Amino acid sequence: MSVQSAATALTDQSRKAGRNWARRAELAGTVVVLLAPGLLTNAYHLRLAQDVAILAILALGLTLIFGYTGQISLGQAAFYAVGGYGSAIVQTKLGVPAPLAWLFAIALGMAAAYVISLPLLRIHGHFLALGTLALGLIVETMLVQLVPLTGGHDGIRLPSVVYLGEWVSARFPYVVAIFLVIAYWLVRNLTSRSVGRSFLALRDDPQGAEALGIPVTRYKTFAFTMGGGLAAAAGVLYAHHTQVVTPEVFGFSTSIQVLLVVVIGGMTSRFGALIGAAVVVLLPESLQFLEESENLVFGSLVLAALLFLPSGLVGGLSSLYERGRAMARGRWTP
Repeated sequence: MSVQSAATALTDQSRKAGRNWARRAELAGTVVVLLAPGLLTNAYHLRLAQDVAILAILALGLTLIFGYTGQISLGQAAFYAVGGYGSAIVQTKLGVPAPLAWLFAIALGMAAAYVISLPLLRIHGHFLALGTLALGLIVETMLVQLVPLTGGHDGIRLPSVVYLGEWVSARFPYVVAIFLVIAYWLVRNLTSRSVGRSFLALRDDPQGAEALGIPVTRYKTFAFTMGGGLAAAAGVLYAHHTQVVTPEVFGFSTSIQVLLVVVIGGMTSRFGALIGAAVVVLLPESLQFLEESENLVFGSLVLAALLFLPSGLVGGLSSLYERGRAMARGRWTP
């Protein structure tokens, strides 16, 4: 066997080992997420864990849209609102049972994303970002103005015991955990196959991808629709988690927060959505003792992460891991 063949075989073996390790880590993480509601006995910690999980589901949708297909969306809060308000309205005003209301809200979010993607995806880059930003502002304004339907600034109250029952309400954290696991594995299965490679190809070079026969418009629409569905699912969970939906929660700041989660965790990292959500939710909580300086320190830490870890926390840790392995083999050069 030649030296080149041996090196190729070693590289393939290393990649296979890396994939096996990643899959084991994903399975272990799935088990931890499903067991977490029973392990967290403190009500405050359990609530924070649910905040992280809901934000992670929202970020997984944007990871699919932005990280994998390169569509800059600043309107994820709009589909988040469709899920939250859609579920709340049909339950409180029409008396639809919760499971059917959830399915309706998620389907409505996907349908809205599909319809809106048809004109929006004709534009690109910063114009697309401005278009999705306008969408978010329009939806937020409608939530305030349509008082008979949305309750205006007062919103809609959704007591869990009334609409979910005592048994489900007491175990709602498990429902959130199950939704997170489904969302993660859905995005994982989409992006780890040929569809995921097509997404990356059209993100990096749309014209080249189209020349290779990849249906660019159809894949972009598909990613946008799935991202809208995941955002709506997060909205459904948020409505029951807080037991109230108000317009302020679904504003522009939420879209920016989700974008921050994706960038911090890693734009093409599914696991990065979870890590980024944990950072954005838990770091401010841990800095509350700083009082007036909290925002300054949080902003500085985020800026440092963006400057020194441009590929996100997961990408940076992966690079350090690969360097460590290369150093162990005596191959790494600075």
